[in-house]
Amino acid sequence: MANVRIQFTRFSAFYSPLIATVAGGFLEKEGLEGDLSVAEHGVSALEALLRGDVDLVQSAPSQAFASAEKGKMPPAVHFAQINNTDGFFIAGRKADSSFTLQDLKGKRVIVDHGGQPLHMFNYAAIKRGLS
Repeated sequence: MANVRIQFTRFSAFYSPLIATVAGGFLEKEGLEGDLSVAEHGVSALEALLRGDVDLVQSAPSQAFASAEKGKMPPAVHFAQINNTDGFFIAGRKADSSFTLQDLKGKRVIVDHGGQPLHMFNYAAIKRGLS
């Protein structure tokens, strides 16, 4: 059985479809064995892919933005969608069942852990008339 080395940039429940693919035996049905790992903190799984240490990585499409902004081709191609919706949450100090994104107008918001959450937050805000 061929081994496929798969690495995540960070572990997140939102990437569970990929984890389930391995744990559920779906790769084995195709004659493949999945070997999962998580990149060291602060290191992109793309680095392991480019070194040849892994065969497949889970990474956010935002990892290609820096290359694109410099007019260069990204070092890797994102070719599969893992989930249909963004997996990030907005959390507040107090519960508010009537919350809408409009409530954030004029407020300071902290967006944590990487470029993709910030890009997706900005996208959602712009779609709702906030900037």
